[in-house]
Amino acid sequence: MIGGLILSRIHRPDSSPPEPEIRIEATEADNYIGTAAEVCGEIASARYLPQIGGEPTFLNFGQPDPNQLFTAVIWGEDRNKWRNPPEEIYRNREVCVSGRIESHEGTPQIIIDHPGQIKAKNSLPK
Repeated sequence: MIGGLILSRIHRPDSSPPEPEIRIEATEADNYIGTAAEVCGEIASARYLPQIGGEPTFLNFGQPDPNQLFTAVIWGEDRNKWRNPPEEIYRNREVCVSGRIESHEGTPQIIIDHPGQIKAKNSLPK
């Protein structure tokens, strides 16, 4: 898994997120690899892994890791753009994320580099 993270970290073809072409549920994301989309669903697990190269934060949709249906990835260099840790803000919330859907080791994902790419659909969990 770590090797794949490194490859996905190296390959960032465009630094600005594309405008979404469609809005889909996280369960459908694997059918839209390569498409700019807004992907919506519930964050089932969220983890910040500073011990891994790139210091990623993973927001896993639908089911917790390793069975997630879709993942939004925030790299460590972008975490300071959030006032609070993203894994705390979005855990157990319904959200929509925008960007180009990629595939990483068979799981669809979107790289998030700005808070504007994530919209919470419900209030904070209690």
